[in-house]
Amino acid sequence: MSRPTSNDGRAAEYLDRMVGGLVSSGALVDPRWQAAFRAVPRHVFVPLFYRNDQQGSTVVDPAFGDEWLDGVYSDVHLVTTEDVRSSSTAPSLMARMLEALDLKGGEKVLEIGTGTGYNTALLSERLGADHVTSVDIDPDLIAQAQERLNLAGYAPLVVAADGTGGYPGAGPYDAVIATCRLDYIPAAWLSQLRPDGVIVTPLGAGIAVLRKTSTNDAAGAFLPASAYFMPLRHQPEPALIGDLIKLALDSSGATRPYRFDASIYTDNEARFWLDLTNPEVRTATVDGVPLFFRADGSWARLTSNQVTQGGPIDLWDAVETAHATWLTAGRPPRERYRLTVTNTSQAVFLTDQPTSTHHLKPPLE
Repeated sequence: MSRPTSNDGRAAEYLDRMVGGLVSSGALVDPRWQAAFRAVPRHVFVPLFYRNDQQGSTVVDPAFGDEWLDGVYSDVHLVTTEDVRSSSTAPSLMARMLEALDLKGGEKVLEIGTGTGYNTALLSERLGADHVTSVDIDPDLIAQAQERLNLAGYAPLVVAADGTGGYPGAGPYDAVIATCRLDYIPAAWLSQLRPDGVIVTPLGAGIAVLRKTSTNDAAGAFLPASAYFMPLRHQPEPALIGDLIKLALDSSGATRPYRFDASIYTDNEARFWLDLTNPEVRTATVDGVPLFFRADGSWARLTSNQVTQGGPIDLWDAVETAHATWLTAGRPPRERYRLTVTNTSQAVFLTDQPTSTHHLKPPLE
């Protein structure tokens, strides 16, 4: 299909380079997904992105020429809205998640988190747009994605809706894939999934791959890759993350030494366990300073050898408790953990350490 896109000549060169890199790195293995990535122009779905540095935020768009195309076709996560409501996931992670769906062809897929529409387009190219349904809580993002999908020649069903409820109107589905962080698997996803269907979703800082085993049950494991997605939202307005970061960065509080070696606080595998057991804790790094914070105003700030914390609870004590559990378990990587989902509980555990089991907490209504 010939699709009207801007900068087609130069974009094709950058697209070919990006796909070649994904293939050579092992992120993109299936020839059918390789063909889909080669067919879908990412720049149509990322007409601009925000680059942040110590000088502030810069909008990088087609006026930047090859600098824009180089960024769009690099294997990096790109923020695509000024208020950080939406982003385009690094293509290598997208490829791994799409391949984990284990599609044969002809399946119906529900995508949670339309965002820019790029992942929706890849699914449409691979399966046919009539096999793809995508939902996003933000009607503005849906409108933009619809326009870009039309420009690229795709017409999947895209709907402004809360992703926790799935979209029963087009179900049942053979697979569900989410492009936003969750801390608990919604029951609606399982109820809208066909027997033996697959769910691929960010869970905490990991990617869970689950297969439905009965009406309300599923079981699976985690991909080796780290994953730090924007959280699934229940309302169109984003949380005031900037205010929480400023609070953690500028406030005074109680200071004490680290309990563990500083390297653990930036260890991706330790972070995986922390995010599962303390899903309300968020992190950010500003000017090299690691920050931890919660929506209730609790916060912690790290320096070279000390932590300062404040707010309603001692957040850092909870962080170190999670790290102690992970160290006692022998520093397991995320792919060693298993996940089971039933209609009464959701549990993450190590098969050789039953005492390591952690029960996920359902979100507060």
